[in-house]
Amino acid sequence: MKKCYATNAIRRRKRQLQVRRNICILFLSVMAVVLLSVFVISISTQASDLKHTAKYKYYKSIEVSRGDTLWSIAKENIDTDHYKNVQEYVNEIKTMNSIKTDHIMSGSSLIIPYYSYGLAQETH
Repeated sequence: MKKCYATNAIRRRKRQLQVRRNICILFLSVMAVVLLSVFVISISTQASDLKHTAKYKYYKSIEVSRGDTLWSIAKENIDTDHYKNVQEYVNEIKTMNSIKTDHIMSGSSLIIPYYSYGLAQETH
């Protein structure tokens, strides 16, 4: 009879150890999944943030057409993320092209700034 109690106690002890091991494995697995999820979300958020913040300033030459004004050119090409208003953009165009007044001649060329992600692309 003593032997039966001893073997039952040993089995019970082994079962308790196995249950503890299984709980530890489950806990570690859940933690690994959570940490991996946080890592992946963090990486994807950083990548999308970089895409939206890595704008570079470029310059292009445009030919002034009949009826164009500095204001119409500015309104057509302004990047509102980098200029508070059209007047600020017009002022930069005037400074870059050494223009003192708002009058421009059709057929003349202007250098205007623009912003783009990554490498400059030819625009026509």
